[in-house]
Amino acid sequence: MTDQSLVCCRQKENLLRAVRSLQVASQTTLQRAVPLLSSQDGLGLLGPSQIHHLSEKSSQFCRDLEDVGNLLLFRQDEITQKILIPSCGGSSSVHWCSDSSFYVCGANGPYIHLIASNGKPAQVLHCFDEGIFLPDCITMTRPGSVATIDLAEGLVRIYNPNSQPSWVKVGGKFMSPRGISLDSTGRILVAEYGSGTVQGFHVDRAFRVQGVRQVSGLRGPVCVCSTPDGGFAVSEECGDVKIFNSNFKLTGSLSKTYQHTFGNPAGICCDPEGNILVADEQKKNVTLFPPNGSPICVVSKGLEKPAGVACSHFGFLYVADSGDNCVKIYRYRVRPYYNPTSPRGTGEVTGKAMS
Repeated sequence: MTDQSLVCCRQKENLLRAVRSLQVASQTTLQRAVPLLSSQDGLGLLGPSQIHHLSEKSSQFCRDLEDVGNLLLFRQDEITQKILIPSCGGSSSVHWCSDSSFYVCGANGPYIHLIASNGKPAQVLHCFDEGIFLPDCITMTRPGSVATIDLAEGLVRIYNPNSQPSWVKVGGKFMSPRGISLDSTGRILVAEYGSGTVQGFHVDRAFRVQGVRQVSGLRGPVCVCSTPDGGFAVSEECGDVKIFNSNFKLTGSLSKTYQHTFGNPAGICCDPEGNILVADEQKKNVTLFPPNGSPICVVSKGLEKPAGVACSHFGFLYVADSGDNCVKIYRYRVRPYYNPTSPRGTGEVTGKAMS
């Protein structure tokens, strides 16, 4: 065994010893306290200050243990592949598919590329509808069609190879649309930079818009992504990420909840466990915000201008880096995701996608 392996083994032993000590101490106190609390009227010599102190300490211990669990699970700067995107002119958006292929586009080229799981080009969608348009962001509809933003014309377009032209315009014009995603109900979400809103709507088989809803008052919304609880998250150019529930009600912001300072948050995605990953163009990094615990920087170096991000169920993070026109793939967690209905780390591997 090497010296490094020996040091690692000792650190593991120390960690397990510390956690077990906490477990034994809490169980011992619980066994002593329960009979006393059940059999006597008061609290003995235990006063309000001691209870308050214990409550604060226990809350901090719980947070520390959450951080320990997250630091064991996630990884930093573990790049596995770098894929140059041809004729893209700066990769700005990426969408992962369940077969481990992915779509990518750049706002400087009239193409959307499908890259196979082996990193090789598989298909090119030409963005042409009575003239060339430039796709700025992409997602997939529930039937499996590519939907994109036409920033110059202020349109949402859905690819339908059976129609003429192949790109169908959906709805009216938007005020500087920047981000597009799909929520858990199949509703298309569009972030309108110009109006400071996010619009949500369903599209029927005839590509007609139905059931429009929106939230307003956002400061430069750039990207939007769905969350596992049926809600969505929106990145604001002015330095925050807002969280909304399935009723389009604001529930919080990452900057306030985690006391985190953003530079210029851009691409965002959410994995099946509710971890929100945010690409920061100014800080040139990607930070993960877990449902419980402190933020973790999963990509701290090697990015020029991170724009779009997507994550797979197999523990990989896809970053569209418009600075060097490529998609960089990172392993950001130790093992694949497990069935969301099971306790973390004890279920079976799921095969569906979310990005």
